[in-house]
Amino acid sequence: MLYRGGMDDSDRTPKRSPRNTSVEEAYGYPPSPKWAPNTKLMVISMAFVLSIAGIYLIRNVIAIAALAALIAFLVAPLIRFSARRLRIPRGISLLIAYLVVFLGTIGFGYLMTKSIVASIIELDPLGIVEELRVALLERLDADGQLLLVGVTVDMNSVLDSLQVSVGTGDGSGGIVIDAERILEYVGVGLSSFRTVVGIVTAVITSAIVTALVAMYINADSSRMHDATLANIPRGYERDGLRLLAEIKRVWRGYLYGQLVNSLITGTLVFVVLWAVGLPGAFLMGAIMVVLNMIPTFGPILAAIPGVLTALLSGSTRWPELENYWFALIVAGIYLLVVQLQANIIAPRVMGTAVRLRPAIVLLGLLIGFQVGGLLGSLLAVPVIASIRDVAVYVWRKLIDVDPWPDDGMDETAPET
Repeated sequence: MLYRGGMDDSDRTPKRSPRNTSVEEAYGYPPSPKWAPNTKLMVISMAFVLSIAGIYLIRNVIAIAALAALIAFLVAPLIRFSARRLRIPRGISLLIAYLVVFLGTIGFGYLMTKSIVASIIELDPLGIVEELRVALLERLDADGQLLLVGVTVDMNSVLDSLQVSVGTGDGSGGIVIDAERILEYVGVGLSSFRTVVGIVTAVITSAIVTALVAMYINADSSRMHDATLANIPRGYERDGLRLLAEIKRVWRGYLYGQLVNSLITGTLVFVVLWAVGLPGAFLMGAIMVVLNMIPTFGPILAAIPGVLTALLSGSTRWPELENYWFALIVAGIYLLVVQLQANIIAPRVMGTAVRLRPAIVLLGLLIGFQVGGLLGSLLAVPVIASIRDVAVYVWRKLIDVDPWPDDGMDETAPET
């Protein structure tokens, strides 16, 4: 079949030509016309709709992708240090960094698991359950009704279960674990070996996939960085570099700052609760480290198990102190620690990384939790701060105001 200019199929292959050869000479066709404004608007609208549809279709893997990107972001400084300071090839630096992270995670996880198990044993959860059972039975009237904070609760439906102990006496005041009774109480859903294997396999597979995706992100970060810079429109290089630097500052300041802040706060909680004799103080500190990563709500949620433990178990250092007074002391400790981290620790560690109003942070946390659970709550604040920076830039360009009134840049192009 012949085309315009007498070209057949073999002639349509572009010929090698000097750099000054025009497109028409190389291909036999003139350059395509520029898109009209309406065409551009239609393409942008279609791209937006398709992007929303694509996000909906891959919603089940967004959490894995976000977690992988978060891991890659946190590991990147170690790779850069190995490659730039130690002069180790980047590929080897990447492998060394992830090997260090893997071994560190295994070692740290072992120590944490050992300490948490010791804290749980110290808490004596079976003894707490037994004490609660006896206390409830003592408060029931002859009709099986329980008066709780002025409200009458009918306990007849669970009365038979309450009358059976979770364990049997060992003759010395201790409790011998009755495995069958414990299974009935906690309602264990893992009824077969197949279910256990399936869950463990899914967790391991997700962890491996997440780690591989993170490694690929780190491996391709330089190319992604160069591609981003190459696609900045001509004349907007300063704006693009400054905006990328601002977004990098937000994520680096928030994530590293929040991590250090949580470690300091959790350690402080552990030390103080151990000093006053709260059973399982290490576990309470670990809970604070994890939940404190979630702004505002995290420290409040982390305080609940500590106060309940104080109310149920009392103090090992002050056994004569009533449990409810000890619970008030523990609640005061949490309040003091949370105020210290909010007003002294966090500002010094995080600086002005996000600069968001409390109301916006609260709304962002609710939306983040609704979309992505705990991971969504963790990433909600830097995401909102990044969107804020982009929106401010767009608004200033719309009203013909220089987005960066200061001529100097705080940072150069973002590192990868």
